[in-house]
Amino acid sequence: MRLILEEDEAWSIMMVVVSQVLDGVELSDKGRAAVRKWRTDHAEGAEAMQLLAEELNEALGNVIDEQTRKLIRRKGRYVSTADLR
Repeated sequence: MRLILEEDEAWSIMMVVVSQVLDGVELSDKGRAAVRKWRTDHAEGAEAMQLLAEELNEALGNVIDEQTRKLIRRKGRYVSTADLR
């Protein structure tokens, strides 16, 4: 299974996370300013947001791949690519 987030989807997720941090975490004024600056730097359409979307997709893909490998190993059907050579 492949899950690929579009940049606007990744941006939406990160804005929810940032909002939760700003609303629910006790931060110093300096910390709050740093989070707000990060949000500004990662505005929708910014190059930094494009890179973050790519990194999120890579990380999600790695997690999904690892979970799939674990599931296959549990069922006793795991064949490594090294075994195929």
